[in-house]
Amino acid sequence: MKKFLLLFTVLVAFIFVGCGSEDEAKAVVDNSQSFKELKALSNKDYTLKTTQGKEIKLTIQNDILTSKDYNGQKIVMVNFWATWCPPCIKEIPVFNELYEKYSDKFEIIGVLFEKDKDPNELKAFIEKYNIKFPITVGDENFRMAKAFNNVQKVPESYLYSKGGNFVKSYIGEVNKEDLEEYIRSN
Repeated sequence: MKKFLLLFTVLVAFIFVGCGSEDEAKAVVDNSQSFKELKALSNKDYTLKTTQGKEIKLTIQNDILTSKDYNGQKIVMVNFWATWCPPCIKEIPVFNELYEKYSDKFEIIGVLFEKDKDPNELKAFIEKYNIKFPITVGDENFRMAKAFNNVQKVPESYLYSKGGNFVKSYIGEVNKEDLEEYIRSN
């Protein structure tokens, strides 16, 4: 009797708690992606950790970047880079200059694309090149890189308007004049 009552309760709960709609269920069944891929697609929220111990929270969905810290206030560039990359190193003075010159309306988020980088080596690198903008580290960087067009090469940068709309991507070095013109006119 107890088994029957338990089975009946589970069945009733399943009927009332099942999928929100038939369309949602059909979308999941029809999708040929794995559960892991579907989960990655549904989670577009990122909490990046900076070398300074701060968090940068972003949501990126349908080419729109949402952040309570930046939306409506600043143009945002997300830059995937590495310490061993000569073009990445070449961009640092350009980014530093634009970051300082337009600090009131431009933000750069340097997303380190290196696994298990020694914190002391990274600190020395940041000091050597006098990097002014925030650098993020950790596994979240790689999850975000996967979502950003599956970043494979660095540098790769993505520019978003003050409203969070995707503007342009740069594969390789950023064109300083092009970027500065956009910042100046917006």
